[in-house]
Amino acid sequence: MYVTRMTYTEAGPYGAEQVRHGCLIAGDVIALVVRSREGAALAVPFQQTLALRSALLT
Repeated sequence: MYVTRMTYTEAGPYGAEQVRHGCLIAGDVIALVVRSREGAALAVPFQQTLALRSALLT
């Protein structure tokens, strides 16, 4: 099954924490992944989370 992935990162300036969120779509299933972190939300752990969640949807 094909999984469509869209990601969004809160642009600066942001408050005390930064939020990243991604949307995964596979067939009729939509998954929302949200990560926030004080300071800046790191890109690599967020991308790994999306990759693992995508694997669950296939």
